[in-house]
Amino acid sequence: MGDFLLDFRPLPERRMKAAAAVLKFCNDLHLTLIEQPEFSLLLTTADEPRLWGHFQSEDGEILAAVCGRLAFDEPVWMSAQQTAGRGGLVGKAIYNLYREGGADALRHLNGNFVVFLLDRRRRDFLMATDRCGMMVVYGGTPLESTPVFSSHPDALASVTDQDRKWDWTSLAEFLMTGRLTFPWTYYSNIRGLEPGTLYRFTLKGDALEFQSQVRYASLDYHESEPADEEELAAELALAFQKAVRRRTLPLLGNSCVALSGGLDSRLILSATAGSGSVHALTLYDEMNPEFRTAAALAKAGGVGLTSIQRDFDYYGRTMEAGVNISGGVGCIASNHFLGIRDWINQTGTQNLLTGCYCDYLFKGLALNTAERKFSRRETLADFRFEFYRPLYWLNSPQRDAVHARLRDTFPEAGRPKLSAEDWSRVERKRSFPLAYEADLTQRVIPQRVMPWYPPIVDNDVMEVYRKIPSQLKLNAAIFKKAVWRVCSPALRRIPDSNTGAPLNTGPLRYAIHRYASALQNRIHHRLLPRMATRGSWPNWEYYLPRSPMIARLWTRNQSAAKDFLTPLVGRDPYAKPLSEYRGRDAELFLRLLTLKLWAEQRDQTYARHSAAELFEQPA
Repeated sequence: MGDFLLDFRPLPERRMKAAAAVLKFCNDLHLTLIEQPEFSLLLTTADEPRLWGHFQSEDGEILAAVCGRLAFDEPVWMSAQQTAGRGGLVGKAIYNLYREGGADALRHLNGNFVVFLLDRRRRDFLMATDRCGMMVVYGGTPLESTPVFSSHPDALASVTDQDRKWDWTSLAEFLMTGRLTFPWTYYSNIRGLEPGTLYRFTLKGDALEFQSQVRYASLDYHESEPADEEELAAELALAFQKAVRRRTLPLLGNSCVALSGGLDSRLILSATAGSGSVHALTLYDEMNPEFRTAAALAKAGGVGLTSIQRDFDYYGRTMEAGVNISGGVGCIASNHFLGIRDWINQTGTQNLLTGCYCDYLFKGLALNTAERKFSRRETLADFRFEFYRPLYWLNSPQRDAVHARLRDTFPEAGRPKLSAEDWSRVERKRSFPLAYEADLTQRVIPQRVMPWYPPIVDNDVMEVYRKIPSQLKLNAAIFKKAVWRVCSPALRRIPDSNTGAPLNTGPLRYAIHRYASALQNRIHHRLLPRMATRGSWPNWEYYLPRSPMIARLWTRNQSAAKDFLTPLVGRDPYAKPLSEYRGRDAELFLRLLTLKLWAEQRDQTYARHSAAELFEQPA
């Protein structure tokens, strides 16, 4: 997958080399520049251009291109293979769909994408954004006068002289909440564009003018009839099976499932049954319960498993690159996959599938919940701004502005008791656009520089999401039943490593397993502290004060960093030794380090490649 920059300005004003220098995050990324009198479109991708590249009709009248990935049923790909002309197969598929259904065909596209379509006969230029907001488009304000768009706000800022016009409320919001509120960015004059929207521009001479925008997809809760748990579970199971099948077709190449011991990746692995070439991958620090469960799942699923042991500085070594790729708008602690990029390339893996976002969309992560003391069952709690990641009300000059932004986004905060409809709205605003959630570095980095192919954004999955009320997401009620339906008997018998409980366990047994698992975690954390945890990811509280690399990144340019961070925090963050950022404060430190590295990188010069190195000739 990759990024794009689209420039409607007169040709002498377009700065495509500067954009390419920002977006060429890895030396082996493919860069393609499509230049027309009315616009220039730069596309970067880690994918095979012959499959994912753009296409222009033989008469030159229609051009179709995509940034990101589309998911089609096999007949659509087969039809594209029969289409005459040079170019990428996905471009041909878009061209065929448009030729048959016009602009309306773009409303039914599936995946995480931005699609571009030029039709000279109709004097139309269309840009369609995906319904989930996994591939966000950024532009200036107001939209009607915006001549440049990009999938990366830093690239857009660099070519529109917005590099130093920072939004200090957004910078402070990230430190306090771990994320930004859509559509804000770190730049005062750059905003995210609405997902699930078709934008139309009209050709006038050698220029393009904004014509209209139409929202074509809604993610609002839609209940057509009373919810039935078994029916919803059956629909969700079938939707995931279709979603995974579309992403593991033989013509798409080798597929890899990132496997843990939980339910999400187990569902994806199970849904690959009968697909083409599929293998599994697990990352680990030591052979803990998570590792052993993942190995058991791979064996039961009949797929080969590659296990990669992370070295001590696996995360520190990729921090700077991860901040650069992600744009610093997600805590770098979630940069789980950048360290295996070389392995993905060496093994010829062309599709990386993960279970990302199941927690948000089907297990109530975006809700405020409380656990019953003895049963350990979730219930809805009162609304709080803090819900998943820690919230720090820092004594910053921007504190009131951040609070006002959150209040504007969530008027539900002023209500004593939220209705089911209220919770549905809260959940949706916290989850979408997907590229704005707190762990975005885990998803946005693979989206930009790896062959990531997430099933969660599938249209069928999203339609079932719209039918499930928030209450049925508590305790993963529907989700567990869907996983049960997809899994084979052998996979069903393997306990969930997160809870220690089998998939179909009853309430009493579930509570016992939860208490036992919590006790083991506490013993491990307090009596046997080390880098590895009993779960998937490392012990940051242990790692941070012991890593020379972290200390070097934190203390480098300390004077300038202190001047930048102190107004955002309300105190000197360097007055507190690194070793004292423990417990909840470990995440605050990681956010501080993320923002520090981002600010340093904005001062660097990106013109480090020649034009010959940056651009490839279009196919």
